[in-house]
Amino acid sequence: DMVGHLVMSLYGTRDSAMNWQEEVAKEMQKWGFRRGRYNPCLYYSAKTQVKTMVHGDDFVSVGTREEVKKFKEQLHKRFELKTVVIGSDERNEVKEGRVLNRVIRRTEEGWEYEADQRHAEMIIEDMGLKEAKGVNTPGEDEKKHDEKNKEPLDKEKARRFRGTAARANYLAQDRPDIMYAVKELCRHMSAPTVGSWKALKRLGRYLIDHPREVFEYKWQGREEEAKGFSDSDWAGCRLTGKSTSGGAITVGDHFIKGWSRTQNSVTLSSAEAELVAMCKLSAELLGCMAMWKEWGNDMI
Repeated sequence: DMVGHLVMSLYGTRDSAMNWQEEVAKEMQKWGFRRGRYNPCLYYSAKTQVKTMVHGDDFVSVGTREEVKKFKEQLHKRFELKTVVIGSDERNEVKEGRVLNRVIRRTEEGWEYEADQRHAEMIIEDMGLKEAKGVNTPGEDEKKHDEKNKEPLDKEKARRFRGTAARANYLAQDRPDIMYAVKELCRHMSAPTVGSWKALKRLGRYLIDHPREVFEYKWQGREEEAKGFSDSDWAGCRLTGKSTSGGAITVGDHFIKGWSRTQNSVTLSSAEAELVAMCKLSAELLGCMAMWKEWGNDMI
């Protein structure tokens, strides 16, 4: 006849994550940070010029050495944290660290960003391709598939397909070279077939020869313009007739964001497909500009 009322949130529940974010927001605002409207996980202090991203219980901050040190002390007073400072000071900073398992590296020419290589290794292992030969492209033309490829996979193989494809989808966030191939794989999540299994093995064989991808962000001037590039393949899907919107955003020589998305509707011409892709690019550019503005930068 007795019931208990929790005064704290259980770890792993939705309430726990929500309450944690609200607690972080309260403390950050107390320290003079403004929470982003475009993305509530982004914070910016106009006084100290420190920019911060909060992902769960991970804090990623950028700023001058002095201001970042002060912010680090504030965090340690309020939360139990382990911190790593990446920079050029060999006495107190490291040249390489991990942020959400991505490698961030400081070099003489600038910065480097590398995707988590372990996912590529796991995909190769999951598909049993350790002794296989690599290929130069992550996908191939659908015309090479025959009718047998439409047969559904058995339950065990379908489960393995979904797990490995989900891992590839996570990796594709940091690997523009496999975005399109992985996007096509994930379209088969609900009903994987023999053909989609072959396509997944093709991706694994590509990762054998291309296990890593490193982005170089070399020193450049303060750029005042963001550039966007878009393209589409009209009626690229042979099954539905839908097109794909692809694009990228750069600031100077720096790659900022890329994507590959199947368009929602069937377009009636290549010009219409290009228009849809261009609208997608415009939306992404406006989003990035809103983020930069909230971080104290005005981009054209």
